[in-house]
Amino acid sequence: MKFRAEATFTDIPLADYEALYFDDAFNDEMCKAVRLERTLLKKERKGDIIVRHTRVAPIGREIPAPVAKVIGASRIEYVEELTYDFAKHTGVWQTIPQVLPDKVETKGTLAFLSTGAGCTRISEGDINVKIFGVGGIVEKVIVGDVEKSYEDAARFTREYWTRTRR
Repeated sequence: MKFRAEATFTDIPLADYEALYFDDAFNDEMCKAVRLERTLLKKERKGDIIVRHTRVAPIGREIPAPVAKVIGASRIEYVEELTYDFAKHTGVWQTIPQVLPDKVETKGTLAFLSTGAGCTRISEGDINVKIFGVGGIVEKVIVGDVEKSYEDAARFTREYWTRTRR
């Protein structure tokens, strides 16, 4: 199942947004605000390329009981692996779930576009769950959670920028 999450930040210049997006203190605060546990596993930058691996677990967002029974977990935890190119303002990502990694595949792209005084963040992805009978349901749950998380993160980012930069 494909998804696209887009957010425009009218007063955050592209370079500032990139710096913010990869700032650990900002990410820790944002994850608390949007109810995610976050553990940074790896962060390396060589030239224009940054590689970041982060363990993420939603807090208080349990998956439906019938699905939880099939997959053997009540929440979806994963490691996000992101490789981002500052010169191109684009990246690729994938997530590796803690449960059933051979049955759940999520991957996509990330792009930051300059919009004059601001920028737009676009994340596109494909979520594929290969579990007979419930794969489509799990995909819908994951996509819904991802879209809500991106909306919450965009709202927090705007508030954070206003609070800390003005």
